[in-house]
Amino acid sequence: MIRLGAIIAQHSLKELTTVPARVADHCEVVMLPYHRLHETPELYRQNEQLVDGFVLTELAYFYLNDQWDSFPIPTYFFQISEQEFYKKLFQLSMNQRDLDFSRVYIDFLSAYNNFFGIKDVLEPDAMPLTLSPFRITDKIHEEVLNEHIEHWQAGKIDLSLTRMSNIVEDLAEQGIPHLYLFPSPDSIVQQFEHIISELAAIKLAESRIAIGYVTMESVDTAKESLNEWELRQMLLHKSLLEFSTEQKVPFIIQKSNNSFEIISSFKDLKTLTDNLTQCLLLTYLEKTLPFPVHIGWGVGNSMYKARINAQSANSMSAASKSMGTYVVTDSDQIIGPLGEESCLTYRNQVNEFVKRKSEETDLSTLQLQKIMAVLAKTERNELTAEELAYHLGITVRSANRMLNQLEEKGVARILYKKQEKLRGRPKKIYQIQLGSEG
Repeated sequence: MIRLGAIIAQHSLKELTTVPARVADHCEVVMLPYHRLHETPELYRQNEQLVDGFVLTELAYFYLNDQWDSFPIPTYFFQISEQEFYKKLFQLSMNQRDLDFSRVYIDFLSAYNNFFGIKDVLEPDAMPLTLSPFRITDKIHEEVLNEHIEHWQAGKIDLSLTRMSNIVEDLAEQGIPHLYLFPSPDSIVQQFEHIISELAAIKLAESRIAIGYVTMESVDTAKESLNEWELRQMLLHKSLLEFSTEQKVPFIIQKSNNSFEIISSFKDLKTLTDNLTQCLLLTYLEKTLPFPVHIGWGVGNSMYKARINAQSANSMSAASKSMGTYVVTDSDQIIGPLGEESCLTYRNQVNEFVKRKSEETDLSTLQLQKIMAVLAKTERNELTAEELAYHLGITVRSANRMLNQLEEKGVARILYKKQEKLRGRPKKIYQIQLGSEG
């Protein structure tokens, strides 16, 4: 069952009265009312571990987004549709045939919603007054209310349309003719059902198995005893348990001859890697252990697939100069080393385009995919051997060999030479033209 938190203005609660029961078969809606926008961050933080996602009022959504830039879990907002908006305008024009829309103030039309396309319908001199640019702060209600009042007192408007339930009573007290617009129950249910479907898909994806494969550097038995190896295993096991407790992410730890296997879920993996950008586990182990480790994470729809991917990712970590963590997903996407500037994202799958280019250049398909990943990351098609070596974790000599091979096959050319010092050999800049996969 999906749990959806609805952060909504207290004044608007009555508009959602029938909604929870209408979606109860596949979703539990948790109502989280607020009086002022400054209450919404705490409401969100207190409940983010208890729900699968949030749906917010537009104001609350943009207020939080302005503060955080992004949301830790799936977050949506419900809004009035263009269809409902124009239906209301039609009803207004039918009930008040002498209504001049240029003397109507609408506080929810702005550039961000393209004014609901009304500029394409009305001539400029017939356009209603719309909201002045405001930053959404805790005082937005007062600021918008003042704009309503100013227009009314200046004799510029005959009617106000608002989406802010918090100011409806104030408009009435000021004697300003007004109309409060809120999405209809049917529209809200439709929006909720769309959100619930998305959350169900996300939940299914995040329930995939994730396995971490952690290995230690091999011990030189000529210098160190078996006891030293066992001590390392004990220290590593202890650190893994402490990390799990500290992060409040439970996982199963299984020990083998020279490694530890961590069994978790893709959802928890995203937490432990900050959405696949850095490995919190590696950072922790580097601080707590006196010896290096290699970590590979694998994702799969089965234990077997996740384990194979984890072992493959661990091999990449062991072969990498940076000692970073790698991830291999269930779609054979490779990401790593996490947290490093040289981190690349590429697919382990070989399509016909890569096969053809491999035959043309005599480079392996893996080498080509990595070069393509570097070009995609740097967003340019020019590379030096030093840059390629840095991103691929190889020697400059190996990178030079690959670039020279591309040049010989007509896939790259030396665009110009950059000499940073008066003496010394200038660096070659290779312009690479692999063509398009499409």
